[in-house]
Amino acid sequence: MTAAAAAVAAAPVRGAVRLGGGRLWAAGLLCAALAACQAPVRSQASADALPPGSAAAAWQQARIALPSGESLRAHWWPAEGPQAEPRPAVVALHGCGGLYAQGDRLSQRYRETAARLHAAGYSVLLPDSFGSRGLRSLCGTRYGARDVTVAVRAQDARAAIAWLATQPGVDAKRIGMLGWSNGATTALNLLEQRRLHPAPSDVPLAGVALFYPGCGPLLRRQAELEPAPLLMQLGALDDWTPAQPCIDFAALLQRRPGTDVTLKVYADSYHGFDGTDPVRLRADVPNGTSAQGVHQGGNPAARVESLAALDAFWGRTLGARTQP
Repeated sequence: MTAAAAAVAAAPVRGAVRLGGGRLWAAGLLCAALAACQAPVRSQASADALPPGSAAAAWQQARIALPSGESLRAHWWPAEGPQAEPRPAVVALHGCGGLYAQGDRLSQRYRETAARLHAAGYSVLLPDSFGSRGLRSLCGTRYGARDVTVAVRAQDARAAIAWLATQPGVDAKRIGMLGWSNGATTALNLLEQRRLHPAPSDVPLAGVALFYPGCGPLLRRQAELEPAPLLMQLGALDDWTPAQPCIDFAALLQRRPGTDVTLKVYADSYHGFDGTDPVRLRADVPNGTSAQGVHQGGNPAARVESLAALDAFWGRTLGARTQP
């Protein structure tokens, strides 16, 4: 870890932790609006944190102001090409395991996804909700004991989108949001928060693509979301964030006028079906449907199909793309 990265990791961001999403955000609307207008503070990110190869030199480290007055660290990879031709951009939200595999090196999933998006002509922003607060992973912590909650992460995502919309070369009308697991749950909660408590800095999202979110609480409160094309991809055998609540929630959304919701459920697939690691039982995770733990791992067929569906979704919602 570089000295700069260590300094960020050692400085927790506490201002947003203890208050609920809407109440805190309403108090911070002015701060958020001002933060969106600030020039970003960037430094070249550590080479160890970035994808291998010559493209790594294009990555930058961004600091994004939060309503609390603290800052969120993020990895930023602008699309190539002249700034006079604004390009689409995607903000990608990590799961409960955080962004990093070891040290400050991005996990394979995020390196692979960022490279795929960038090759298609999109800018990519990866906010680091955990490392910015001195944390690595929350997978082994029960939901009720987590300081960095989904509500807190939704505020991070909201500020990240506002920051992204101000960047040179980004088409603010073509911003997408992508999330996995806890990050996907965060995205759904952000869509609810933005509908209930709109902020001046909000820009409409062109599309939201999610892998295996947790939908139970949203279904129980019959949540209403900000309108945006939505793709949810689920594993039929998922015993961590079960598919059925999301299937039922998608059906609820689809019954409402003006919605654009696509649901895909993959047979013989567990949590993480879009990855390449073999399926294993994780006894360290206490938040699944079984006291024995949860299963996590890839399904090669589901991986191919889900990535193709993701490419098609971005092509439809963000516009023309080059072939990854």
